[in-house]
Amino acid sequence: MHDLPLLLCVSPTIREAIAEDLPAICVLGQELNLLHHEVWPQIFAAPADPSRDATHWQQSIGSANATTFVAEDLGQLIAFITVFFVTDSSPLLQPAPYVRIGSICVVAHHRGHGIGRALMAQAERWASERGADDIRLHVWGFNQAALRFYDELGYGVRSHVLGKVLSHAA
Repeated sequence: MHDLPLLLCVSPTIREAIAEDLPAICVLGQELNLLHHEVWPQIFAAPADPSRDATHWQQSIGSANATTFVAEDLGQLIAFITVFFVTDSSPLLQPAPYVRIGSICVVAHHRGHGIGRALMAQAERWASERGADDIRLHVWGFNQAALRFYDELGYGVRSHVLGKVLSHAA
């Protein structure tokens, strides 16, 4: 019998983000922002100093109605997802509490290994634990990889948000 090398396979740890994770989330957010900026520079700001976005990402860390989950591998944050508990108060809508996914980001060289799926499953558990009836998210039409990903997870189109760039006459 030959001695085979023992391969240690460690799955990333998924946990709720804490305030000390904010700088790493800001850095990961730049990768997400770049993807969007490259396609829609007239809508999405160019990547910059990651600390510029701290206020944006901080709103879902340690909040009563929101949280961020992170995936950590060997001490490094490699992914995150932001989730928000929402109850619409319009008389035109059924009063159904739901959770909205704000953003999900998996660093490029870790994609395709189930980390995004694990984060989505964690978000769905969080939503169920809070009594949400539904989970929703927005995806930009150009992001075909994300559309396929969400389709595989059972998410379907509920509406279309349309836009038009206006030309201004001189």
